[in-house]
Amino acid sequence: MKRFGVAAFGESKQYDLASNKLGSQSNEIKEQLSIFQEKLVEFAKHHNEELRDVPQFRAKFMRMCSAIGIDPLSLFDKNSHLFHIDDYYYQICVKIIEICRNTKDVNGGVISLKELHVNYFKRMNIEMEDIQKGIKMLEPLDGGFELFAIRQKQFLRSVPTELTDDQTKILEICSIIGYASIALLRANLNWKRIRSQSLLDGMVASGLLWVDTQSPEEEVIYWDPSWIINLE
Repeated sequence: MKRFGVAAFGESKQYDLASNKLGSQSNEIKEQLSIFQEKLVEFAKHHNEELRDVPQFRAKFMRMCSAIGIDPLSLFDKNSHLFHIDDYYYQICVKIIEICRNTKDVNGGVISLKELHVNYFKRMNIEMEDIQKGIKMLEPLDGGFELFAIRQKQFLRSVPTELTDDQTKILEICSIIGYASIALLRANLNWKRIRSQSLLDGMVASGLLWVDTQSPEEEVIYWDPSWIINLE
């Protein structure tokens, strides 16, 4: 039953106290985790030789980091060769595969290199060149990892099926204004309606485009998911 007056004020005060307590505990946990991470870095530096030379020891250390929610990549120091430089790029490869797998339903297996860097790697001080090297290491795999360019902007494809020339042209239009439509394809590429519709439907089915039936354009438009995410 809802309470009023002084009683309600008392409940509100108790709620505020509880919220403050939870907030304080959360800050303490974050601070403790930060201190623990610093200790892990110190431990890794002190035992760097063993971590580099004993794969079993290194694997157990990385599993422990992952178990407590610390990304092993955040402990690497490429310049001082913490662990081994090969492990640095190996962890980048693992991270790229994980990101592509988790975002495939959103972007159809195509993500811009800039989005990959800014949203997932920049906070760990990992440079674009390191990501590109990691992708090069993944290219021989059967997963379909490959860099390609659209209007001087680099993208990573992480699905075995290659983009057709027609699909690439549609993505070029999307790279300029964020979306495509049958009218745009007919006006800019001189395609027939049935060809345009077939290609757009196929790209929607594979997750490369999202359908917008409520646009002010008075026709169905097909958005590049990366534009939608950046607008949020």
